[in-house]
Amino acid sequence: GLLGPIGQMAFQGVKSLNRIQSVVFDAAYHTNENLLICAPTGAGKTNVALLTIVHQIRKFIDPAPMKALAAEMTHNFNKKLNCLGISVKELTGDMQLTKSEIMQTQMLVTTPEKWDVVTRKGTGDVALTNLVKLLIIDEVHLLHGDRGPVVEALVARTLRLVESSQSMIRIVGLSATLPNYLDVAHFLRVSPHKGLFYFDSRFRPVPLSTTFIGVKAIKPLQQMSDMDQICYDKVVDMVQKGHQVMVFVHARNATVRTAMILKEMAFAVGNAKNALSRSRNKQLAELFPCGFSVHHAGMLRSDRNIIRRMNLKFLVCTSTLAWGVNLPAHAVIIRGTEIYDAKHGSFVDLGILDVLQIFGRAGRPQFDKSGHGVIITSHDKLSHYLSLLTNQFPIESNFIACLADNLNVTLGTISNLDEAVQWLSYTYLFVRMRINPQNYGINYQDVLSKLGFDRCFKKLIDSAARALDNARMVRYDPRTGDLNVTDVGRTASHFYITFATVEVFNEHMKEIMTESDILCMMSQSQEFDQLKVRDDELDELDNLTLMYCEVPVMGGSENLHGKVNILLQTFLSRGRVNSFSLMSDQAYITQNAVRIVRALFEIVLRKNNPIMARKFLTMSKMFEQQQWDFQSPLMQFRVLGSDIVQKIEERKLGIEKLRDMDAKEIGIFLRHQKMGQMVKRYAEEFPLLDIESSLQPITRTVLRIKLYVKANFRWNDKIHGKTSEAFYIWIEDPDNNFIYHSEFFLITKKQVLSGDPQELVMTIPLVEPLPSQYCVTAISDRWLGSVTQVPLTFQHLILPESHPPHTDLLELQPLPVTALEDPQLEKLYPFSHFNPIQTQIFHCLYHTDNNVLLGAPTGSGKTIAAEVAMFRVFRVYPGCKVVYIAPLKALVRERIEDWKVRLEMKLNRKVVELTGDVTPDIRAISQADVIVTTPEKWDGISRSWQTRNYVRDVALIVIDEIHLLGEDRGPVLEVIVSRTNFIASHTSRTLRIVGLSTALANAKDLANWLGIKQMGLYNFRPSVRPVPLEVHISGFPGKHYCPRMATMNRPTFQAIRQHSPAKPALIFVSSRRQTRLTALDLIAYLAAEDDPKQWLHMSEDEMEQIVAGVKDSNLKLTLAFGIGMHHAGLQERDRKTVEELFVNQKIQVCFLIATANSSLGC
Repeated sequence: GLLGPIGQMAFQGVKSLNRIQSVVFDAAYHTNENLLICAPTGAGKTNVALLTIVHQIRKFIDPAPMKALAAEMTHNFNKKLNCLGISVKELTGDMQLTKSEIMQTQMLVTTPEKWDVVTRKGTGDVALTNLVKLLIIDEVHLLHGDRGPVVEALVARTLRLVESSQSMIRIVGLSATLPNYLDVAHFLRVSPHKGLFYFDSRFRPVPLSTTFIGVKAIKPLQQMSDMDQICYDKVVDMVQKGHQVMVFVHARNATVRTAMILKEMAFAVGNAKNALSRSRNKQLAELFPCGFSVHHAGMLRSDRNIIRRMNLKFLVCTSTLAWGVNLPAHAVIIRGTEIYDAKHGSFVDLGILDVLQIFGRAGRPQFDKSGHGVIITSHDKLSHYLSLLTNQFPIESNFIACLADNLNVTLGTISNLDEAVQWLSYTYLFVRMRINPQNYGINYQDVLSKLGFDRCFKKLIDSAARALDNARMVRYDPRTGDLNVTDVGRTASHFYITFATVEVFNEHMKEIMTESDILCMMSQSQEFDQLKVRDDELDELDNLTLMYCEVPVMGGSENLHGKVNILLQTFLSRGRVNSFSLMSDQAYITQNAVRIVRALFEIVLRKNNPIMARKFLTMSKMFEQQQWDFQSPLMQFRVLGSDIVQKIEERKLGIEKLRDMDAKEIGIFLRHQKMGQMVKRYAEEFPLLDIESSLQPITRTVLRIKLYVKANFRWNDKIHGKTSEAFYIWIEDPDNNFIYHSEFFLITKKQVLSGDPQELVMTIPLVEPLPSQYCVTAISDRWLGSVTQVPLTFQHLILPESHPPHTDLLELQPLPVTALEDPQLEKLYPFSHFNPIQTQIFHCLYHTDNNVLLGAPTGSGKTIAAEVAMFRVFRVYPGCKVVYIAPLKALVRERIEDWKVRLEMKLNRKVVELTGDVTPDIRAISQADVIVTTPEKWDGISRSWQTRNYVRDVALIVIDEIHLLGEDRGPVLEVIVSRTNFIASHTSRTLRIVGLSTALANAKDLANWLGIKQMGLYNFRPSVRPVPLEVHISGFPGKHYCPRMATMNRPTFQAIRQHSPAKPALIFVSSRRQTRLTALDLIAYLAAEDDPKQWLHMSEDEMEQIVAGVKDSNLKLTLAFGIGMHHAGLQERDRKTVEELFVNQKIQVCFLIATANSSLGC
C-alpha cells in the first residue's frame, strides 16, 4: 500500500520488500536526495533503482558498465515498467537508436562509454541531456578499473550541468560493498546523513563460504595441470551434490580450453541440443552435448543469449558474466588469478573487486540457501588474496591516465587553466587526492598547504593541455592558461577518438595517401591495442591475405596492425573467417573502423583537402556497405544476385550507361531477360544529383556562385526511407587541391517528387591570374559511386574594374571647432577639435556645394560631418530645408531625440519626424528646417513635388547608411536619388546630396551615380578609426541554428571576461528570441561565479526600484544581473531604461543584447 497504485503496478508479484529495500525505501521513494547504496551482490539493489524510477517517471539514463549487463537490465526493467507504458531501450555498441527513438523512450539503459559519446556533443543532443532527471549508475565500484575515468567524466559533466542550468538531476549510485564508501558518496554529492546506505556482508541474502587453494608447483605447465585437476575435483564434488557450478577464467580462448580439458576428464550427458544447432560456434556445439558450455564477451550476442537461457550444470566463463548478468550458480570457482593486460602487454593479478564480484554470483537468493566461492591461485599469491578479502583496500581513481581524453574543452566547460582545475574538483580523483595524496605522487610539503594542492592540479592540467596542444587538438597558451579547441579536437571528441589515436593520425597523415596507406594508418589506432596476435591464427591470416586482400598489407600478419588490416580487408571482400577468436576480433574492429574513418573524413574536410576527403568518405561508405569501391554500385541494393552483379562488372556497365539502355537491352547484355527490368529500375533509383551553376563576380577577388540542385533519381521509400537523402557538396580548385566551400546538403522526398531545383548560394575567393576552372563536387553521404561533378569555367567571366585605392588619411593638424566661425555652433560640441577624418573633409562640406560620399568606419564621426553640411545650408541658404533619411525608425528616433535638444532648443531650428509612426501636419513640415524621415516615407512625399513647395525648398539631402542600396530597400533609395537629381534640374536650384556609408569596395561607381567628382569622394579604409579596433573571429560548427547559437554562449561569456572585464560590452544576436536565450545562459554562467552580480554597478535596492517600472518579465530578471536587452519588441519605456542604464554605466559590465536593427543606431 505504501507504493501507491503506480508503484504496485511496477512491483507486481512482489509481496514485500527485503530488509535492505525497506531501510532505503523512504530516501529512495519520497525524496530527491542523491543516493549511494553499497550492498552485497544479490541483495536486491535493482529494486531500489526501480523505486527511484517510479518516483521520477520522466527520462532516466542508467549506465550499466558492460554490454552484457545492459542487455539484462533492459529486459528486467522492460518487464516491470511495461505496464506503466514506459519504454525502456538499450543504447550500447550493439544496439543503436535513432534520435527520434531516443526521444520517444522514457528510460535508456546504456554503457558509460555510449552515454559519454551522447553527452560530449553538448548542444547537439542538448534537448536529450536536459530531459534527464534521474541518472542511475550501477556497479559504481568500477571506479577503480579501466572504465572508471569514463564514469568520473560522466558524473563531473552531470554535476556541472546541474550547476550551470540550475536544473535537478538526481544521481543514484549502486555498488557492491566497498571500504571507502564515504569518498564515493562525496564524489556523487550524496549527503552522508540522508542518502548514504552501507550494508556489509551480513546482509547477504545467501550466506557465502569461501575456500582458498594455493598451488605449490613452480613450473608453469605443472601449475596449470594442478589447477585443472583441483578445479575438476571441485566441479565433480559440486555437480554430484546437484549444484550448478561456474568456473571463471581470464581469457576468451581459455574458456574453451578449460571446458575441453574438464570434458576430457569427465563425461556427463545433457539433452538440450536443438538450440545449439543454430549457432555458428563449432566449439559450443561440441561441448554442449556433455552439459558443458562457455560464455565471454567476444561471442556473438545470439550465442550468449542461448547460453543464458539454458539450464546448465556447468559453465566456463570470463568475468564479464559476473558483472551483473544474472545466471544462477551455487558455487563459483576462480581458476587462476593471472589476467593478461593488453595495455601493459603482460600478466597482472586479478583485482580484488573482480574477485568480490565473482564471489557475489555464488548462491542467488531465489535458488539457494547458501553459496560457495573457491579461488585457486599460486601459493605465493594466497596470502595476498586472503589479506585483501579480510581487510579491503580503498578504491582509487585512474583518472590521471585519461585526463587528456576527458578534458571538457570541446563542450565549452573549460576555456582556461583555472576552469580546468575547478572542473577537476567534480571528479573522484579530486576526492582521493586529498585523502591519499602520496598515491598520486604529491609530496608531504604540498599536502600541508591548500596552495600545494592547487599547484599539483595545475601541473596535471598543464601537462595534459601541452600534450593536447602538441597533438593539435587544442591551442594552449601557457602564459595566460587559455585553452581553445581546434577542429581536430572537436572531431575527436564527437567521434570518441582517443588522444593516442590522434597522435597516430598526425604522424602518418599525408597530403596524398593511397588506400593501402589509409588502411595501414587506421590499423595503428590505439583502439585496437587491446587485441593481440595469437600463434594459432597466423596460418588463417596468411590465407585471408591471399584470398581477400585487394591492397598491399603493410606490417604482415605477425604484427597487430597487420592483423587488423587483413581483417578489415576480409570484411570488405565479405570473406569467411573460421577461427572464432578472429570472428570476434573482426566484429570489434569493423565496428570501430566506421567511426574512425568518419572522423578522418571530418578532419580532412576541415583541412580543405578534396582528394583525401573523397577517399575517406568513400572508405567510410565501403565499411558501411561492406564492399569495395571498384565493385558495382548496384551491389548496395542487396537484391541482385552475385552472378548478375558480376556480369554488370565484367561488361563495365555504370549507372549512366544502364540508364541510357532500355530494359530489353540490359536483359540481353546480362543474358537474363527478367533481370533487365529490375536492373533498369535500380539504376533509375540510384541517388544522383543534377547541378547547374551561375557565376557572379562581386569584386575582382570575391565570386558568388549560385547552384541549382535537383534530384536525378526516382524516389522509393523502401530504398531511400521516408525523409531525405544526404550529400556533401563542395567547390574545389583541382589544380591546388583545395576546397573553398563545403556544405552538408539534404534533399527531401518532397523535393525529389516535385523536381523543383534547390538554390544554394556560396561566396568564394578568386585569385589572379584566374585559374582554368573550379569544380563542384556532390557526393552522397551513404551511397558508394554516387558522385556528381560539374566544372566551373572562368573563360568568359567579366571581372569588375580594378577600383582606385581607398582615400588616404592625411597627416593634418586637427581643426579647432572655431573653424565654424559661429560661437553658437561651437557650443554644440563638447570637444575643442575635430577628429582627423572630419578635419580632412571639413572644407568640402562647409565651403562648397559639392555632392559628397563619405565612406568611413562606424564610430568615426560621420553624423557630425552631416551636421557640418547642414550648418552650411543654415548659413548660406536661409529658408531652405534639410532632409535626413535614415533607413530605420530606431535611427530616426535617435536623431530626433538628439537634434530636438541641440538644434531646436539651442539653435532655434525646427526639427520634425516623418515616419510611419509619426506624421505631422503640412504646416509643421512647411515650417521645419530639418525633416528626419525614412526612405519609404520620403519617396511617397517627393512623388508630388510639383504641388508641394516644401519638397522644392530642400537644399540638402543626407542619406545615412547609403550602402544599404544593395539590400532589399535599395530600389527606394535609387528612386529618391534619381528624383532628387530630376527636381534639381527642373528647379535650377542647388540640391546637394551627402551620402554616409561604411567603407565601400566600389565607391567610384556609387560616386559616379551620385554625380560626385574627384572632390567629394572620401572612402577611408575600415582600419581608419579614432579608436583602434581589435577583431577576433571564431567559427562554430553545427548545421542547425539553435544548437550552434547555444554553442556560442559560453565563448561569449569568456570573451567578455577576457576583453572587457570592467567596461561596457555589446552583443549582437540575430533574433529577439535569441536575446532572451543568450541572456539567460549568461546568467547561468554568472551564477557559477564567486560574484554573480559582478556586472551590476549600482546597489541592489536602486535596481529593484528601476525593475519595478519595467514591463518585460525577462528584462526584469536580466537587469538584476547587469544584463540589458534591447530590441524592437520591447516597450519604448523599457528600451529607454536599458539605454540610460547602459550609457550611465550602471549596468556597466553588462551587455546590451541587441538585434541588428539597433546596430545602425547604437
